[in-house]
This record gives sequence, structure tokens and C-alpha cells, in this order.
Amino acid sequence: MTAWTVHNREELLAALEKAAPGDLIQAEALADLARSSRDLLPLLDRMREKELDFSVAAQGVDTRGEGGRLIYALVRGLADLDRSQRREKQLEGIARAREEGRYRGRKPIAVDETLFDSVVALWREGRITAREAMSRLDLKPNTFYRRIKEQEEMKMKDYKQIEKDIRAELKEAARQGRQDLHELKKQVRAEAEEVKQAASETLELHDVEKEIRRDRRKAEAEHQDTIRQMKKDVESEAKELKKLMEES
Repeated sequence: MTAWTVHNREELLAALEKAAPGDLIQAEALADLARSSRDLLPLLDRMREKELDFSVAAQGVDTRGEGGRLIYALVRGLADLDRSQRREKQLEGIARAREEGRYRGRKPIAVDETLFDSVVALWREGRITAREAMSRLDLKPNTFYRRIKEQEEMKMKDYKQIEKDIRAELKEAARQGRQDLHELKKQVRAEAEEVKQAASETLELHDVEKEIRRDRRKAEAEHQDTIRQMKKDVESEAKELKKLMEES
């Protein structure tokens, strides 16, 4: 068993990463580790998940004693009570503000986007729990998951725009292909007329027309193959882009 003495929240987080089941986390005062029971709760949950003991000299907390594990339940109950009381006061304040015409709704919670992305990446990789992610970002569950949803919706919006652009490119490619085919037909017909006019006595007009039709069918087939390959290439690029966005 290893005893980890911590003096602040940063040291506590570091100890939680290294401590093994059965180790002891000890501190002088709860105030050194958290600002409120709400802040302390996710830390205690991590200790319980890792089967760690916890002691605080100033408050006489020690989970190693008889019924010591009940401390976790007690702190959770106090946190729930504190949250309930704060919510009740908040609702009362909102009701008064509405009556006085001063209520304008909640202001969006400012979040460091770079920090948010890095913490969410750790959470998605399974390296930290959702509770730890919320603790590091100082966000409540509803705010945390709302931000995740907004982030996913933004990615989906970007993907849909990219898909729309690709569809427009395919449509333009098809239009251009039809135009090229039309020009090719005109050219073939013009060449056929020239051949008819310049046909020698040794070359029957029927044979010339057969050759022209054969060349025209060949040219049209080659053009259609080019159009199909162009569509495949664009669709392949779209799939690769979608895959990259999902992996990010």
C-alpha cells in the first residue's frame, strides 16, 4: 500500500492517475482539494472506482475506519442536497426576474475550444471517464453532452455541405459530358458529310457510312466510360473525405 499526500487539486489528480487499488490518498483539508461538494464528488467517485482509501486530517475523514465507505454516500447526498437548494434558489430568482421583466435567459457558458477538443478526444478514446472530462472542463452533464451534440451537428453540417458540393460537381460534369457528346456527334456528322462528298470510286458510300457509324459508336462508348470513371473518382473522394471527418 502506498500513501499519497496531496496539497491541492492538481496533486490529487496526478495521484489518482498513478495510485493502485488499496493505496491511500491523504490531505490536510478538503478546501485544499475542491471548492465545493460538487467539485469533490467526481474525485471521490474516481477514488471509489479505483478502490482507494481517503483521509483528511482537518475534517476527520478516513474511509479506512468502520463504515468509512459510507463517507462516499454521505458526500454524494450532501452534493445532491446542495445542488437541489441552489436549483431552488435559482428558480426563485428567475421567477422574480420574470415578474419584474428582467429575465433574459442563461448566457452561454464560455469554453476553451482547444481544451474542450483535447479532453473530448481523451474521453472518446476511453482514457478518461465522462465524469472526469466534465470535471476538467468544469461543465455540468447537460452542458457537456449538449456541446458534444453541437459539435457532431456542426461536423454533419460540414459533411452535408461537402456532399452538396460534390453532387454539384457531378451534375456539372454530366452536363459538360452531354455537351461534349453533342459536339462530338456534330463533328462526326460533319465528317460523314465530307466523306460522302470525297468518296472515291473504289470505296462504296455504304462502307464509308458503316465505318463512320462504327467510329461514332466507339467514340460515344469511350466518352461514356470517361463520364462513369469521373463519377467513380468523385464518389471515391467523397467517401474518403467522410471517413476522415468521422475519424477526426
